[in-house]
Amino acid sequence: MVTPTRRTWLFLFVQKKPQWFCAKIQATMVKRKHIAEKSYVFLDESGKPEVFSRKGTNLVQAGTASKHLVISAVRTNDHLAVQQAVTEFRLKLLKDESLVETFSPAYSLNAFHAQTDYPVVRKLFFEWIRDCSLDLKISVIVAEKPKAYLQLQRDSRRLYATVASQLLKRFLHTAEDIEVIFSRRDASLKARERLNLVVDTLRIAYAKDHEMEPKTTVSYHHNPHYTHGGLQIADYVAYAVFQVFEKDDWQWYEIIKDRISYIQDIFNKKSYSRGSPL
Repeated sequence: MVTPTRRTWLFLFVQKKPQWFCAKIQATMVKRKHIAEKSYVFLDESGKPEVFSRKGTNLVQAGTASKHLVISAVRTNDHLAVQQAVTEFRLKLLKDESLVETFSPAYSLNAFHAQTDYPVVRKLFFEWIRDCSLDLKISVIVAEKPKAYLQLQRDSRRLYATVASQLLKRFLHTAEDIEVIFSRRDASLKARERLNLVVDTLRIAYAKDHEMEPKTTVSYHHNPHYTHGGLQIADYVAYAVFQVFEKDDWQWYEIIKDRISYIQDIFNKKSYSRGSPL
């Protein structure tokens, strides 16, 4: 008796269910057709990844480091539109006569930064993020650091890279060419290269696990947050979600919650969306 080969089984299956097979092929082609040519992902965090000091002191227990690390990702296919819109709004605020007394040589709003911006400016920019017409896809990941594996707790850069990878892996296949821009100030080239490697390794593994061909070209950049409006939006989003988890302060999150597509609380194995919000 001759054992049918895999190709023979496929041929017999197609003969039996040709309509299903054609529909599957067509769906795959349509999906591929709608993949964007170019996409940009801007990442910023709130809270620091450190748990232990170099001397072994638990900084979270000592109250000198945050309990949570929050990383947000802002995706767009038109980074220039984002940069232009954020710049125009910033200049609009600088020209606003009602805010003249707010600004000074010490605070001239050269860029938006949630932690240091004055409350009046912070509120206005959060409302702008909520109301702007930009096509932004925003996702957030939350890491309760004391619940991470001990190896990650003792290596802050590895912790950050692992959490960022978990955030990025799902959508680093949504365009033919993707640029990822981290708002990180690591002086070490080795640290930046390690971060890139961890993200790329997990991205490729995710593609293989989901039977996807990892054909997307991904490049990584590490820039200060003030260099692009996309990073400044990511900074504000991360700040708002961090305030909820770290301080139970909901005021900023409530303003922009409808702009956030997905929040993953990774070590507590919880997730939230517009249909199932925080």
